[in-house]
Amino acid sequence: MSTQHNKLFIIDDNQLLVADLRIYLENTFGESLTISTFNSGESALKKVDHETNIVILDYHLPGENGNEILKSIKQINPKTEVIMLTSNEDVKTAINAFRNGATDYVIKGEKAEKKIRSLIYNILTYPVRILAREFGFSKYFAIFILTFISVGVCVLIWKMID
Repeated sequence: MSTQHNKLFIIDDNQLLVADLRIYLENTFGESLTISTFNSGESALKKVDHETNIVILDYHLPGENGNEILKSIKQINPKTEVIMLTSNEDVKTAINAFRNGATDYVIKGEKAEKKIRSLIYNILTYPVRILAREFGFSKYFAIFILTFISVGVCVLIWKMID
């Protein structure tokens, strides 16, 4: 898994769900995620920036439309992975979410946490999987290469600043 800190936002008005999901993700991913929670899209959009990696977004927020919030997030940072979390099982809504840039569409329920964990794990390990698949490296060698490159870039930047 990635050793860098990834910014993850949870946007949902159900505070019990947010608290449970936050604890679950902190226990699963530890310090690799910096988790911030918001009860409205408006408050979250003030904090979304080019370093926001993952957003878990409730589709139904009081007075707000999840797809509009999704569009705004993607305008700020097109690379942000947005996972729609909703109780809405309407296929048309899901298709619109994907058209607007959602990474996935998860229905709230007893399996939602495991699905979200799997999606986040895949997002965090994407570079390792690419190196392993494209170059035939083992997972551990790919992690070594990425670490080596990261340290090299840090040293180079440090030398340039000095």
